Amino acid sequence: MENHIGNTDQRGVPRLNVEFPATISVGTQLTVKGQLKDLSMNSAFVKIKQNIYLNINDEIGIAIQCSSEDASVQIQGMARISRMVPGEGFAVYFTKIDDGSLNQIKKLLLKAGLQ
Repeated sequence: MENHIGNTDQRGVPRLNVEFPATISVGTQLTVKGQLKDLSMNSAFVKIKQNIYLNINDEIGIAIQCSSEDASVQIQGMARISRMVPGEGFAVYFTKIDDGSLNQIKKLLLKAGLQ
């Protein structure tokens, strides 16, 4: 997948523009495939093609498949929806993420010169 040099959003947080596959789960009832648009240390934007009925503050499981020259690594954890963009996707902030996943995000941001 292609990584782009990131930008800084209105909150001043460095964000890395990415195109990584993501899987979103809501409890055990719903699993949806999407694609990450950007990623920061504590948040991400997920593009989805399907219309799913989620609300701001809903908690979801998230698994992001990161491909690099070294290997394919998965970032996973729990996130809460912070913003919905109809027809495009939603922004989330991470609420629970394991140390390995957090280190992988740090590596991606460092490699892009954003950390």
